[in-house]
Amino acid sequence: MTASKNLVVGSQALPVSNQQFALLVSLDRAARDVMRTACRQAGYQSLDCPNFADAVAMAGEVGVTVCCIAASATNPGLCQLIKDLREALIDGAPILMMSSKSDVPQQVESLFLCGVTEVFAPTAPEILTHYLVNRDTERVGPHGQHIYGKQVLLVEDSTTVAFVVRKTLLEHGLMVDWERSAEDGLESLKHKKYDLLITDLVLEGEMSGVALVSHLRQSGYTEYALPILAMTGFDERARRRELFRLGVNDYVVKPVLEEELIVRTRNLIIANRLAMRVEAQHARIKMLESSDALTGVCNRRMLFNMSEKYLATARRTRGVFSFVLVEILGVDDVSAQYGIDAGDEVLSDCARAMRLVARSSDIVARVGDARFAVALPYCAAVDAPGVGERYRRMLSGQKPFGMPLGVSVVTVAFDAGQDSDFDHLFARALRALERDSVTAPA
Repeated sequence: MTASKNLVVGSQALPVSNQQFALLVSLDRAARDVMRTACRQAGYQSLDCPNFADAVAMAGEVGVTVCCIAASATNPGLCQLIKDLREALIDGAPILMMSSKSDVPQQVESLFLCGVTEVFAPTAPEILTHYLVNRDTERVGPHGQHIYGKQVLLVEDSTTVAFVVRKTLLEHGLMVDWERSAEDGLESLKHKKYDLLITDLVLEGEMSGVALVSHLRQSGYTEYALPILAMTGFDERARRRELFRLGVNDYVVKPVLEEELIVRTRNLIIANRLAMRVEAQHARIKMLESSDALTGVCNRRMLFNMSEKYLATARRTRGVFSFVLVEILGVDDVSAQYGIDAGDEVLSDCARAMRLVARSSDIVARVGDARFAVALPYCAAVDAPGVGERYRRMLSGQKPFGMPLGVSVVTVAFDAGQDSDFDHLFARALRALERDSVTAPA
């Protein structure tokens, strides 16, 4: 059970889990003490690691939720350590650095490129505490939708711009891959699924950002499959119109304002996730509209719709169409002795067996409690009885719960003189089934 307590930060009391761990990595004991105090005030339990060699192993074994490192940005082994930690930490846990502002800016920038989430000054540990306290609030969008840990591909040939954009996104819990050219961006998209693409329009290499957007949209990456946020130094109306025509979802003008960048990024990711959810629900509804909920085969509505089309084709081309109607006998006995669930299991097993026998063009459907139908396009009247007999042998050979099933099977073939539509053909089969039903021997 997870214990909790109230943490007071300023005048605000926050519930904090006792099971959040912070890995503290530093060769300097005093630096670890500073980080430990900051983490404790934020409600984290600290795990000391006084050397680089053990840090990766501890991160992987313990499963920490945040890693704090105190070291000089010029330390030659620091960048590799950060890369290794990034691989070991679960769920994109942040890597927070405490490093002096006097360190070479280029070295600090390289740390972000290696995977550092944020850099804090050792003289202001309260900022680290504030970051940890408010970290969870950054995971949630305006209506509670989570964006924390979502994958962003950044295509930008300017190291300075990429540094600012990547730093802003990482601070808000997003995972960012950076490529300098459109060609490299396309290669990354082949190997990984991203929730958002952010691209400059002017890029080094043969392909521009505009060409990248056009190529992706023409290749099947729809606005919902991969939302695209463009960065541009131009803000003319005609250029904006052209960007949207090509398939950009949104754009920001350079120099990029951090607040605008994160709001537009969050909105695109959340909108994309909601669109995907709606699409999945539509697919589910469509499946339920055409399928029998119990057995998974087609329902009566789907059977009639598709068979009517097959029948129309047979009438127009003077082709053939046949139909098999099957009634499973004995399911009620199974249900009476072993329960309704057992009877449902028998029907599901029969439907599964019928699908194995059916051709890919056939339509297997449930049309009653224990009645199934199989539409046989391009099956002649002379061949239909053999198909029906195959279903009879296969189903009557089953003995669920040790109780043999009886099977009644009739076959009918399309007759242009009798069948004006599929309703008439189905009615003929139903009359034949009721008239000539045969119970299989026990």
